[in-house]
Amino acid sequence: MGKQEETKSSRRRKQGVRSSDGSVSVFLIIALAAVFMFVAIFIDYSRIAAMKVQSERLTRAAVRSVMSSYDSQLQKEYGLYAFGDSSGDLIMGNVLNDSLNPGDRSDAFRLMAMELDSSGLELQRPLGTYDIFNRQIIEDMKYKAPIDFTLELVNKFKPLSQSMKEASNTVDVLKQLRKLYDRREEGLDEMLVKQRRAGEYAIKLSKLVMDPPGRSIYDASLGGSISTAADGASQYPDYKAKQQEDADRPPKEKLYTLQLMVYQNGISSIGSEISSEASRFQKEKDKLLEDAYTLWEEARNLNDEMKQVIKDSENRSSNKGYDQVTNDVTPGSTDSSGSEAEMIQSIRKQADKLVHSDELMNSFRQEIEGQESLYQQVGHAVSSLQSSLGGEGMKGAVLEASHALQNYISNYGTSGGSNIIDRQQAALEQFRTSDKERKAMERQANQKLKQATKVIEVINGLNGQHQAMLDEFRELQQYYDESLQFNAEADSMSKGKPLHDDPYEAGKDAMDNMDGMFGFMGNVLGGVRDELFQNEYAVHYYQHFDIGNLSGIVDGSNASGDIAQEFAIGNQEVEYILYGFHNPAGNISAAYAEIFASRIAVRTMEGFIVNSKLGNPLAILAAAILYGIEKAIEDMIQLCQTGSIQLSKYVPVVLTYRDHLRIFLFIHSDNERKLSRMLALIRLNTGINPAERSTYASGEVRTAMRLWFLPGVTKSLGVVFGSGGDEVQGNSYIVNRRADFSY
Repeated sequence: MGKQEETKSSRRRKQGVRSSDGSVSVFLIIALAAVFMFVAIFIDYSRIAAMKVQSERLTRAAVRSVMSSYDSQLQKEYGLYAFGDSSGDLIMGNVLNDSLNPGDRSDAFRLMAMELDSSGLELQRPLGTYDIFNRQIIEDMKYKAPIDFTLELVNKFKPLSQSMKEASNTVDVLKQLRKLYDRREEGLDEMLVKQRRAGEYAIKLSKLVMDPPGRSIYDASLGGSISTAADGASQYPDYKAKQQEDADRPPKEKLYTLQLMVYQNGISSIGSEISSEASRFQKEKDKLLEDAYTLWEEARNLNDEMKQVIKDSENRSSNKGYDQVTNDVTPGSTDSSGSEAEMIQSIRKQADKLVHSDELMNSFRQEIEGQESLYQQVGHAVSSLQSSLGGEGMKGAVLEASHALQNYISNYGTSGGSNIIDRQQAALEQFRTSDKERKAMERQANQKLKQATKVIEVINGLNGQHQAMLDEFRELQQYYDESLQFNAEADSMSKGKPLHDDPYEAGKDAMDNMDGMFGFMGNVLGGVRDELFQNEYAVHYYQHFDIGNLSGIVDGSNASGDIAQEFAIGNQEVEYILYGFHNPAGNISAAYAEIFASRIAVRTMEGFIVNSKLGNPLAILAAAILYGIEKAIEDMIQLCQTGSIQLSKYVPVVLTYRDHLRIFLFIHSDNERKLSRMLALIRLNTGINPAERSTYASGEVRTAMRLWFLPGVTKSLGVVFGSGGDEVQGNSYIVNRRADFSY
């Protein structure tokens, strides 16, 4: 009994153990499944994370590979980067396929079996747009341009800045004063002419009163001609006596009836003539003196305007650029002594000598009023004479009228020691002692300027000698127009200023160019501008003309100058960028004229110093401009013969033809047109249209990877995953990645 119970108990214990072991196994299986599922999820998530990183890198590498195929010609010749003429899609596809190719090994284990689903490439931002082209220029020139500009140009011109500022200011002021001065003096001369004519109109009336004038009138018998009032007065006593004799005789016995009638007719006739002439005299006098007063007012206003010009002369806005160049600290630069600038400034300070004093101007007005007042005396005396003709007191009236007329004529009509007009004219001539010398220098300057313009005419005459060149320029113009249209810009050539045929205007234009040049230098020193990079890029990458080709034309040794073949566009690219003429000679002649003008500016500055002892400011100006033109002609000959000249006798540094072009690029600030000209030249020289070459690539790659565990797990759990634009399609995980690259 006891053994049986023990056996049952043992059996129950064994069954419990087996039940417990089964439960543990199920638990372990469930736990292991959960762990496996957890691990499997992380395996696929890890693969997805790695896939995303790899897709990002692959996309960037593919786009980078596409952009590595830049045009080598553009880079080598112009320092520019743009996608070449290869197929970007083909390059990108090859890179992606090669990167995703599993290779030939069949036993290789691929943790990420990525496959290319699709790819796309978009090329944008053509090099031919201003913004892109300008950005690449800046990138290429950002170190070279400021350094070269400072060392090669600013440091050369800095010692000259204050002298040129004073010279420009002085030319500006004296040129304005010269015009006002000449108009004022012409007005005063015309005023005196009017007054003199008003005085001369009294001469005929004077001859009707008494000819020749005298202090007394002698008696004369009737029967003589009565051509003056004095003749009538001299015969009046005899007329009176004979009239009384006949008055006592019967009518039939009168002896002097005919003589008395002749006398009376003579008196009546001379009275009519005097009245008519007196009326004419008054009318002409009124008009002439009114004109004289108007001319005086204009002269006074011009004189006041001259005062204002002098007052405003120290407040020119263009002085700022000169001062900024002077005050900026640049390595290796030297400052001028300042004595030249002070000397030129002292000449300008003498401008007050050209202004008439208020006392002198008022004296002219007073003499017009005095002439009118003296005429009133004449008019009163003539009126008294007219009322006394044929009556008592006729002699006294004639003498009084004659004396009044002679006094008026001697003061304002005929020349002589007492002529007021002569004295006024003499005072003006004394004030104008330097005018004749000045006019002579102006004539010489005109002749010299014509000599310079002939050279430009010869250069312009070389247009059209080579049809092939003209065809090339027409092709270039087509490219230029297309670039403008592509960038939606209206055409506007800079067209350098033609050389003015007036020495003063030529001198003023030259100084205006200097104002612009120093103004730009000052702006650049204050902060580097895009224009600096563009200008320096132009002279670094484009060919300029060999100015030596003009030596035969300039010095006259070969005036016909068979050099037209040298005017090909490839030999004058910088000049074309600067001026934009689409013909062989236009750009060269414009550059020559502008260099000549710049030399006039510098040499005129020297001329002020050389001729500072002449005294009269206008004479100094005329001499300075004549000196400037003469020396500028010599400079142009030297520049064409040697390729360089000395900047100034006071700043002995060398300035090349290329340096001049760099200066003019500063002055002509039509930046967008210059960019189109550069682009047109690139297209002409390389056959590459920058408007069709992209500088920016945007690529999109879509890759897929088969998931191992996640689809089943998520399906069993009812979970949807995928983020950031990625997606799951069936058992595949799809990744979209975009990469951008620009030069």
